[in-house]
Amino acid sequence: MDESILLAMVKQYADRFGITFSSAHLDDEDKKQRLVALMQEALSGKRGPITDADLEQ
Repeated sequence: MDESILLAMVKQYADRFGITFSSAHLDDEDKKQRLVALMQEALSGKRGPITDADLEQ
């Protein structure tokens, strides 16, 4: 994923929910993929805010 798209998604998520997960997860490629999918779900209204526990699964 292009970094500018990722940053725009994180900003949109943060504007809506605040940051509710550790940004360190963005450094791990596997967790970043999961995080992007969860942010898409949250932004579309399919789920609530993301927590670190969601990324530990």
